Amino acid sequence: MESQNDLNETIFLTTSKIQEEFPELTKYLGEIPENSQSNTEKGVNKKALEDYLESLNYLLETYEENVKKL
Repeated sequence: MESQNDLNETIFLTTSKIQEEFPELTKYLGEIPENSQSNTEKGVNKKALEDYLESLNYLLETYEENVKKL
């Protein structure tokens, strides 16, 4: 199980990959919905980070699959 620091690092790396390899997707990064129920008084919880990472991976994988079809 990944710690919050590990999740943050993976999110950073995934976001960097999107920005470097598929800059046309950066406009969608702000559109990934934030779950207001997953925020706590202390900040974003681990579940929110996992959900965000899953959304990033889905965006990246879906786009890569569609690009390969072209």
